[in-house]
Amino acid sequence: MHVSILFAVASAPLMALAVPIVVPRQGTSKFCTRITPAPTAEETEARFNEFADLFLVQKDVYKAFEYILPEYINHNPAAQNGAQNALDILGPIWGSQSITVLRTKFEGEFSWLNYRNSFGEIVDRYRWEDGCIIEHWDQGETFPTS
Repeated sequence: MHVSILFAVASAPLMALAVPIVVPRQGTSKFCTRITPAPTAEETEARFNEFADLFLVQKDVYKAFEYILPEYINHNPAAQNGAQNALDILGPIWGSQSITVLRTKFEGEFSWLNYRNSFGEIVDRYRWEDGCIIEHWDQGETFPTS
């Protein structure tokens, strides 16, 4: 009898490893809705500044994603398209990132975020359409010099 109790106690930690771990979704976002009529360049730039503050300074990825269209195109070959796919990846980790904002820029229908975090120095480029982010690039991007 003592052997079976000893076995049960000793094997309990190993049995815990066999149970699948399900991590619940950390949060949701309502995502962006196209603005009609389309906002002016100045209004879109103001929206970009709000997005940049939420994403990089406040690190509230769920509020930041309210500026991203659900059909968002991600040009990173390792990522899937769609705002929910990006949120599922960033949501659980973004708030704990140590982020140093280096610079931001908005020009025409594009915006850039240049920052440093635990992954290194990053340049994100976004294309805006109807007041929302529709496309994203982050592979080999450089910050514009002009």
